[in-house]
Amino acid sequence: MQNNTTDSMRTSSRRIIFIDYIRGAALIYMVFYHILFDLAFVIPTEWGKAAYYANDGIVIFDTSCFILLAGVSCAFSRSNLRRGGRLLAVALAFTAVTAFFFPGEAIYFGILHLMSVGMILFGAFDEFWQKLPAAVMIPLCGVIFTLTYPISKGFVGVKGLLEWELPSDLLLNNQLYPFGIIKAGFLSVDYVPLLPWFFLFLGGAYIGGLIVRYREKLPSFCYADPLPWLGFIGRHTLIVYILHQPIILAVLYAMNFIFGSQL
Repeated sequence: MQNNTTDSMRTSSRRIIFIDYIRGAALIYMVFYHILFDLAFVIPTEWGKAAYYANDGIVIFDTSCFILLAGVSCAFSRSNLRRGGRLLAVALAFTAVTAFFFPGEAIYFGILHLMSVGMILFGAFDEFWQKLPAAVMIPLCGVIFTLTYPISKGFVGVKGLLEWELPSDLLLNNQLYPFGIIKAGFLSVDYVPLLPWFFLFLGGAYIGGLIVRYREKLPSFCYADPLPWLGFIGRHTLIVYILHQPIILAVLYAMNFIFGSQL
């Protein structure tokens, strides 16, 4: 990273509001996508299922934004280890709750697991990451992300161009599921494994380091706050993420009770 990022730079009072805006917009879309999921599978409707599948490509982009920004935020944190530990506790609570109430739809390694482990790995090896130049690491992370993207399908590389199948012994069970190595039939409703996603997170951390280094040279719109409500959402994403699904389900169940098949 070689940005010589200091604590004073990380805690500058001049907040880059534009990052909050992007994060808030990504969260709003994720809430919308989860509504579609509930209308497709929890309180199933035909139009809900059609809309859910129509958003497959968009949700991948949205997830990518979330993870990239989580990495960017590492450059502004006093303690990524502490942040990661707290978030991991929340992620494990999600696993426990979903496994208990929805055994067939549990979350074993979702986006919160990925981001928390990413924060911990980044924080634990901070000195090591600092020694690696951003000019090398950002494109390298992009290459590794691309090559490992299809790993959950049993191969790495670029489909139709360069493909290397994983050894069959690795696909006999799901012990390596945090790394994206799974056998057919593995199910985690929200599944965002370390491969490839940690390298998008890590690339974001290096981008964050550059932002911190050159923050005083950023355009003025990065600090403008014309939509305070969007920035507020972007600063409180975890609370919204925890609370939104119970609220959505309560509303949908109430609507289903009132309107029934007309929903």
